[in-house]
Amino acid sequence: MIPSAALDSFFDAMQQVPDGPVAVAVSGGSDSLALLVLTAEWARRNNRDIAVVTVDHGLRREAAAEADSVARLCQDRRLPHDTLCWQNWDGTGNLQNAAREARRDLISDWAQQRSIKTVLTGHTRDDQAETFLMRLARGSGVDGLAAIHAVQNADGLIWMRPVLSIGRQDLRKVLQQEGLTWAEDPSNDDPRYTRVQFRQAQPDLAALGLTTDVLAQTAERLQSARQALEIATRTLAEEVATPRASGAVRLQIAPLRTAPEELCYRLMAHCLIWVSSSRYRPRFDSLKHLVHGVLGGEKRSLAGCLIAPVDEDVIEISREANAMNTAQNPDRIYDNRWRITCKDFPRPLLVRPLGADGILQRPDWRQSAETRNTILSSPSIWYNNELMSVPLLDKDHNCTCRLVSGVETFFSSILTH
Repeated sequence: MIPSAALDSFFDAMQQVPDGPVAVAVSGGSDSLALLVLTAEWARRNNRDIAVVTVDHGLRREAAAEADSVARLCQDRRLPHDTLCWQNWDGTGNLQNAAREARRDLISDWAQQRSIKTVLTGHTRDDQAETFLMRLARGSGVDGLAAIHAVQNADGLIWMRPVLSIGRQDLRKVLQQEGLTWAEDPSNDDPRYTRVQFRQAQPDLAALGLTTDVLAQTAERLQSARQALEIATRTLAEEVATPRASGAVRLQIAPLRTAPEELCYRLMAHCLIWVSSSRYRPRFDSLKHLVHGVLGGEKRSLAGCLIAPVDEDVIEISREANAMNTAQNPDRIYDNRWRITCKDFPRPLLVRPLGADGILQRPDWRQSAETRNTILSSPSIWYNNELMSVPLLDKDHNCTCRLVSGVETFFSSILTH
């Protein structure tokens, strides 16, 4: 029998789950395995469909066996299960970050192929406390210290963490009651990793009053503060910002100069993320330096974007052409933000920013309502080094280009949930 306290907390969190099938990400560790048990009980009681997915990163010899163990459990419980394999790490950079990003991308593609809109992950109250400490050590502000969201919209999916209010030991009691064992990843005890260092320091911190519950509660209170700041930022954005179908954003300078600095930083960070389609905001020191410069009339670049005056009243954030790649296939999403459709063009085609050489061939850009910076970074179609089309300038409909997310997402995406 599942412990009632854990079940009640989980069922409360699951009240936010929208209609439709639900995916459960399960590694075989105790947290995600308990999540699977709880979700299966919820699905049984509510007549809901669930599917289970496991990502094998190929980094440990035991990983394949752990994925097989999850598959067998799902087979015994008549739950659909898929294992996804990651084999693309190049051996550089932060391994844990790379694995986390790969896991999210693989699961996102898998879910969307199955018309699944909601994915559950097994982050716990212990994860919340550890994340708070790690970000505190990095000097994070409110957003960082607010730590893990219970619900997050990203990659066209709703990511939910319904065991975020439950401690790891309570989840293990769920598994013990079910007679289930779980896999232990050796990296969870490897002091080379920062998270493990903070995990191992927890007993000493708890003796000083910094218990897991206290840390998690602080992160939760800061989430309320973050939400208030996001609402204020959206209000400021609606006053000063104009997102454009060209992918740029224009900001009125005068209201920014009198707005609270924190809101200016937040709005500028949001503009940079929206224009560059990055998942992460720039470091605060760089952001602060940028805002002070551009409000003083300077031209700057940051996070793959150019920030420059349009006139004495307006600044524009546009994509930096040098930060964009060349793509071989115009039928795929370009630069993580453009959907391009070409008809009756020879193949193979290249998609790239128009650039300085291309703009010389299109002097008619001056008749558009866009700045030179925006036109330089606008997608262009080439065949055998011949410029075939600049969709944002051309009106013949043989080649079209539009933002995947749409201008309307600029304001709505300021609020993280």
